[in-house]
Amino acid sequence: MEPKAPCPAAVPSEERKFRVLVGVTGSVAALKLPLLVSKLLDVPGLEVTVVTTERAKHFYSPQDVPVTLYSDADEWEMWKRRSDPVLHIDLRRWADLMLVAPLDANTLGKVASGICDNLLDQARA
Repeated sequence: MEPKAPCPAAVPSEERKFRVLVGVTGSVAALKLPLLVSKLLDVPGLEVTVVTTERAKHFYSPQDVPVTLYSDADEWEMWKRRSDPVLHIDLRRWADLMLVAPLDANTLGKVASGICDNLLDQARA
């Protein structure tokens, strides 16, 4: 039996990089976000964007993260009326992979319970 061909969206090409959406939650390990993003950017063919919870913002400086950062405020500022794009849907469509690191107990509990009350939870839904 022949192996299945890889999904075209999952194969980086010259025209399109593999897109990683990093979710960062309110754990003290969020201090490592700049290092994590920097290491991901060292991998050829990756494009990285970050979604952060409000609590995670206490552990890093946005100036130290060299990629686009989104948070709850962006979701509401971008959407004004029914025909406007919805950020959490656009992020979900954009990403080939979502990595949540660190994953705090609060977000883990929300995932297990199906609660989606912030941008990170909604993007992963």
